[in-house]
Amino acid sequence: MVGDDLLFSEHYAAAQSMQSAWTRMASTFGCMMIQLTRQTLTIKPHWFASWPIGLLHLDLHHEIPVARIGRVLEVGKWAGYGKVEVHFQTANGKDRTLLLFMKRSREFVDGVSSVTHQ
Repeated sequence: MVGDDLLFSEHYAAAQSMQSAWTRMASTFGCMMIQLTRQTLTIKPHWFASWPIGLLHLDLHHEIPVARIGRVLEVGKWAGYGKVEVHFQTANGKDRTLLLFMKRSREFVDGVSSVTHQ
């Protein structure tokens, strides 16, 4: 990844997949990394959380092409974190929604907006 291609990065975020009742119950406080470039939104767990998150099928490892992002919406705050809803389409055409909890949520929303409205 080219350094100036990185628009946003937060390394101690939380995320929640809205895929099923099971994935909604997961707590990932401080375990997630979120990176936005002009081409891709990457949401993935840190190395120490990757194995349990994968084992529990929590749907929290995504590399989303910017063109597949449908909507990004700030939906409130939680424990000092901004809560952002991300709607996107998977490679196989399924609609998904993730909730992201970030300290710099406004910066993230602005970054996504800058690449999806070009």
